[in-house]
Amino acid sequence: MIAIAVDGVELDVVRQELAAALRRAGCDAHVTRDRVTWRPSEWAAEVQAVAKLRADGGRVVVEVEGLEPLLERHIAGWAGRLVAAATSNELGDWLTDRWARRPYGAASRDYADPTSHLPSFGAVLAALELRPDDHLLELGCGGGAFLRRALETGCRAAAVDHSEAMVELACATNADAVACGDAEIVLADAAALPFDDESFTAVATMQTFFFFADPLAVLQETRRVLASGGRLAVFTVAPELRRTMAAPEPMASRGRFYEDDELAALARKAGFDDVSVTRPDLEPHARAAGLPDDVVSVFAGERGGQLLVGRRR
Repeated sequence: MIAIAVDGVELDVVRQELAAALRRAGCDAHVTRDRVTWRPSEWAAEVQAVAKLRADGGRVVVEVEGLEPLLERHIAGWAGRLVAAATSNELGDWLTDRWARRPYGAASRDYADPTSHLPSFGAVLAALELRPDDHLLELGCGGGAFLRRALETGCRAAAVDHSEAMVELACATNADAVACGDAEIVLADAAALPFDDESFTAVATMQTFFFFADPLAVLQETRRVLASGGRLAVFTVAPELRRTMAAPEPMASRGRFYEDDELAALARKAGFDDVSVTRPDLEPHARAAGLPDDVVSVFAGERGGQLLVGRRR
């Protein structure tokens, strides 16, 4: 048996996180209130593991049974591997994915209403000036909060994300629009969009450009799906905000920052015209979003957000 104790977390949260992690790893987990059962390997299909959960004062204890036939005398080595993963760059990669790059589990639920992103939503909406005859595409839609606001303009919209958890959450956030056909939300790579040429009149993306491995390919793909006259709006974080609250570690060292002229050059190279990069004042957008005064004050005088806009002729 392997036992793990987790302090300061409710049993429901531990159960949800365990089930989410197993499903992310490709395991078909069966979940009940006090246990999670799964088959841990394809090469030993007869082995079944079970994690028993119990509350013990202010902690939750997870007792895992069934892995012994796989690990045998290597259990100590497995424990060492677990410790090493928590004290290396692997931990930073995992935290970045779970928190921002490909959220899942309990952390993903924050993206249904990401307060800190609302001002950038306002800046992008102001730049695009969406109308009822627009067809919008959002890249990296997260929990669907921006999509919900965009649909209030009367436009139709589609959205993509590479996180299954985010697609599920975005669909739930915009359930009525999805049901009536005003919105389509799909699992996809921003560099390989599953849409026909010239399908959209506007494309938006916020807090995602930072993570694109091949930003030029994403911009070229974006231009492909935009109709003539279509508008692009990208909001990202400027280099001077590296390792601040806007772009903290470990995320900061796993993303890419761009100078204003670099962003503009990428868009032009991808074939966009009328390209510009500005530093919008986010305070009015924070107030318009109804954020509390203490939150609005964080955005006062802040010009570390970059807004790239362009047009396909």
